[in-house]
Amino acid sequence: MVRRCLLCGVSVAALLLAVSTVQEARAQGRRGGMGQTRSPLALADNKAVQKELALNEEKAAKVKDLHADYTEELQQQLQGAGLGGRPSGDLSAEERQKRMAQVAEITKNVNDKFMPKLTELLDKTQQTRLHEVWLQAAGPSALQDADVAKSLNITKEQQDKIKKVAEDFGHKMREAFTSGGDRTEIQAKVAELREEQTAKTTEVLSKDQQAKFTEMKGKPFDVKQLMQGGGRRRRNNN
Repeated sequence: MVRRCLLCGVSVAALLLAVSTVQEARAQGRRGGMGQTRSPLALADNKAVQKELALNEEKAAKVKDLHADYTEELQQQLQGAGLGGRPSGDLSAEERQKRMAQVAEITKNVNDKFMPKLTELLDKTQQTRLHEVWLQAAGPSALQDADVAKSLNITKEQQDKIKKVAEDFGHKMREAFTSGGDRTEIQAKVAELREEQTAKTTEVLSKDQQAKFTEMKGKPFDVKQLMQGGGRRRRNNN
């Protein structure tokens, strides 16, 4: 069950990599920010998360190598499918949706290949805590994961409302990333949008569902730390 919980983050992580063109580019190996939901593999290669998981140097090195392999294969497959660069800004809505679906499918396939290797490196306590941190990093978007929705008994009507909120804020975040401004301004705007999305998504859940979701996330983790350390993506083969 613990293993399944860790793996359940994969489908949402894959989907969220396609939320915006900037997120898509960053998902191919660059450092993320407040508006991006990282895969569990990327989270596990973050220094703050490794400290939270109490990873020893040996495990941390293995996670680093695994994340490097994951990133390299993801980049290769995206480039091979003609999705390696940023899309043109004049793509139609239909073309953008098609591109997002392609990115999500490729990312899911790569995740499915590498996630079992990550779970083999972590003990059950570390797997559980990584899943909790992922839920906190994903925020309201985690509610679109099938296993999370099942655990919370989210109805079809609620799922549709959550999806609509996510689509609306995905559009707003794309605008925030492409509207110009320095990195600090963009991060502040995205953080504000994230809080608004959380509030609107939370309104969809019942009080019992809200309480259970809070419990699933475990002890609070400062997700701002995800912006600071990590991304040690390339190993030295010399």
